[in-house]
Amino acid sequence: MQSTAFVGREIRISKGRFEAFSDGVFAIAITLLVLGFQAPKGNEATAATMGSWLLRLWPQYIVYAATFVTIGIMWFNHYALFHHARHISYGALVANLALLMLIAFLPFPTLLLGQFGLVSTLLFLYSLLMVLISVCYGALYYVVMLQPGEQGSVGGFIRSRSAWNTLGPVVYAIAMAVSFVSPLAALLLILAMAVFYMLPMTVASALAAGARGSTEEQ
Repeated sequence: MQSTAFVGREIRISKGRFEAFSDGVFAIAITLLVLGFQAPKGNEATAATMGSWLLRLWPQYIVYAATFVTIGIMWFNHYALFHHARHISYGALVANLALLMLIAFLPFPTLLLGQFGLVSTLLFLYSLLMVLISVCYGALYYVVMLQPGEQGSVGGFIRSRSAWNTLGPVVYAIAMAVSFVSPLAALLLILAMAVFYMLPMTVASALAAGARGSTEEQ
């Protein structure tokens, strides 16, 4: 099976290889998050003080959980988007690469937050990255929907996510501003956004919209 096909002047990429590559980037990015945790050095902690040392890492736990959940939700949305897509155009490939580039960068600010704590500059960088990821997701959605024959199931899924795609950049932009006043509040906003995307009703509505669109196509 060819991995690339030419349809008229349009280049179409193998959907299987496209999804496999994307899944690999998501998996590596989410695995690298654990590198933010480092064992105590020297006399930083002893067997007697290990409990208190672990408790002092609570900001790092929040950062890890927020980023892990966020990447997990990104992967789910990515899967749901391309589950009903018939093919991958060159435009979708480029938009997807931009998105994956940003997602692969997420472990870096997460690592810095783990090492230096809830610093305003780092929370600003983290929030800015989330804004850019949200914008790239929106761009990817509409590039895919504009592909020939994708207005049914994919269109239904994207229409169901329009409000969420608008809400994400707004909340993350607020987190950027709040980061200079309260880094913890900015982090909690990011975590709250991830939890919201995980709500069963949010997930179910997106899947139902895709299923309705698929039925309409037939």
